[in-house]
Amino acid sequence: MPRGGPRLRTQDGKLNQVGLRIHERRTVLAMTQDEFCARIASATEAQWVPAWQDISRIENGSRLVSDLEILALAKALECRPGWLLTGDAA
Repeated sequence: MPRGGPRLRTQDGKLNQVGLRIHERRTVLAMTQDEFCARIASATEAQWVPAWQDISRIENGSRLVSDLEILALAKALECRPGWLLTGDAA
């Protein structure tokens, strides 16, 4: 693939598949996006302090998510990284 070529996307044009599960889990935990940002900052010892806009972009699939971010998001959401990636319970 040439440098700067098109990115892999879901069938509905999203850059990530984890966004819906992040939103679902955050809602189950009754956290606002701001509260979630604070929890991420705590989970990463302030190495990543996202703004609510970052979380919004992740949740709506318009932002890529790195492997390190997946780990931090899972820790903050008290779930397994594999579940965020695949939705599989096991």
